[in-house]
Amino acid sequence: MQETKEQQQFFMRLAIALGEKGRTTAPPNPWVGCLIVRDGESVGEGYHKAPGEPHAELVALEQAGILARGATAYITLEPCAHFGRTAPCVSALIQAGIGRVMIPFLDPDPQVSGKGVHALEEAGISVVVGVAVEDAKRSLEPYLYHRKTGRPFCVLKTAMSLDGRTAAADGSSQWITGEEARADVHHLRAESQAILIGSKTAQIDRPKLNVRGLDHPHQPLRVILDSEGKVSPPQPEPTVIFTTQKCSSKRIEEWKKAHIEVEMLSQEINLEEVLDSLGRRGIIQLLVEGGPTVHGAFLKKKLCQRLVVYVGGCLLGPAGKSLFPWPSSSSIEEAYPITLESISRFGNDARLSYRL
Repeated sequence: MQETKEQQQFFMRLAIALGEKGRTTAPPNPWVGCLIVRDGESVGEGYHKAPGEPHAELVALEQAGILARGATAYITLEPCAHFGRTAPCVSALIQAGIGRVMIPFLDPDPQVSGKGVHALEEAGISVVVGVAVEDAKRSLEPYLYHRKTGRPFCVLKTAMSLDGRTAAADGSSQWITGEEARADVHHLRAESQAILIGSKTAQIDRPKLNVRGLDHPHQPLRVILDSEGKVSPPQPEPTVIFTTQKCSSKRIEEWKKAHIEVEMLSQEINLEEVLDSLGRRGIIQLLVEGGPTVHGAFLKKKLCQRLVVYVGGCLLGPAGKSLFPWPSSSSIEEAYPITLESISRFGNDARLSYRL
């Protein structure tokens, strides 16, 4: 029985919801979901949990068993046709006798793009491309961005008072927001494979930059920008420090003795070089936590794709530290345009998510 277009959208959205279960654990692989549908009912479902573990298609096919023969597979990304840590998913779909495959779009990864669809069609399996495209793009946006550009999808996160201050006049900022908002930040951290800060934030706040309060198996990579070697060796967690020739060899040796990875740039911190390096490491999403100078640099170069602002229920006054070191606009026509995507409330605080 052929599903209607409305049913196709419905089943693909269910598959997308399955894929989201692997969002924090699947990277650097994509968080893919798969739903096997027969006669209008789900007979198998699965998602990719982590690298090296079975892909979503294999989990769903195993659950469906013989009911997969002649059924329709709803997969949130083009199935792979190459050997990696696991066997090609298209082989499993063909061997199971799947009758039709629904996907939103091709995988931009050059190892996959178009090859999976071609292999399925060569085996006589009908493939429909273009189901619930926008929903799937929203879910897989960081992955798609990384595979297309080679750089991580950058989320800039900051917290401010209602009058736009990130710290009081004396530099103190703990805490502008309450516990509920701070707990939400850890979800952002869990979705990111690396967290980036500047040397001043590292010196003043000494942030742990880890995920707390969640059942999360892998801590994100800590990334510090320190052109002159001002930061003393941080805690022994996975850390990379980007520095320049201005940094002393003594400081570099101290970092290395503390098992800190050091990446040497030229005369200055080049953010494009930093992002290229992190992209090669398989960092799909980078959370840029600050401080204001780093935030301003990312914004001026238009290197971040999303801005998340937590607004605390307090006022810090004109002597407080400003949100971004941003040049004044002489008119409203010169203002930096950003698009509000969502608003959430956490106790006495609010989270504003913007598209850049």
